[in-house]
Amino acid sequence: MGQKTMFGRRRDARFGVYRHGMAGAEMAAVFGTASANGTVRRGQAVTVGQWQRALLFRHGQLQRVLEPGLHRFWQDGLAIRLVDLRPWVLTLPVQEIPTADGVTVKVTVAGQARVTDPEAFVLSTRDPEQFLYLTVQVALRDLVAGITFDEVLAARGALGERLTAGVSGIDHIGVAVEQLMIKDIMLPGELKKAQAEVLVARAQGIAALERARGETAALRSLANAARLAAGNPALLQLRLLQQLATSAGHTVIFGTPPALPLGQVLAAAPEDAG
Repeated sequence: MGQKTMFGRRRDARFGVYRHGMAGAEMAAVFGTASANGTVRRGQAVTVGQWQRALLFRHGQLQRVLEPGLHRFWQDGLAIRLVDLRPWVLTLPVQEIPTADGVTVKVTVAGQARVTDPEAFVLSTRDPEQFLYLTVQVALRDLVAGITFDEVLAARGALGERLTAGVSGIDHIGVAVEQLMIKDIMLPGELKKAQAEVLVARAQGIAALERARGETAALRSLANAARLAAGNPALLQLRLLQQLATSAGHTVIFGTPPALPLGQVLAAAPEDAG
């Protein structure tokens, strides 16, 4: 397999390099290990992470996609391009968009995207992330411009799903949008003031309605109590005694009706009274 030279080194006929019988770790210390984009030297080891894929180029032409692990190459003219497959946060700057009824609102969008095809991500366009931002921006403008201001406020939660479904034409760049949501909706100063007044008026109306309901319930209770007292006069006496029992410092006088003269009694009595 190998041929010993005059300096005591062994020439490996398979790879065309000189070795001292070193193991793989020792060779990595001599030749170096690459874990970033760039040119790969002869004998250099390339480490691809579990979350990455690496595109191997030779003289500018794509050779293959490297899976995670340690790779070593013995050819000249090689270069790699690492692609991160982990999802990243997609944040769209503030966008001023007019609604269907002419109200201009400021909208911010946040979401997640990830690379699905490393080869297309590198070869299809010069700046795939910028292409993705532009696509989301256009989809957001088309969505907001097609609905009214009231619909924007009422369907804020559903706008994110509609925006995610509206982002199209990005399959060829090897990127998938996993989720988009409307982060903030900022109104103009006049509309913000009017919206606050509407909320205050609504709260005041609810408070007035509750007060009216309480007064109606109180009057209904008093009317029921009056009917009971009119039909049962003794209830007033019992209620008075209950009230006196719960308090102190009152003077109560119990007595009988005053006696009338006999003449007045006879005059008030019926004629057949004996």
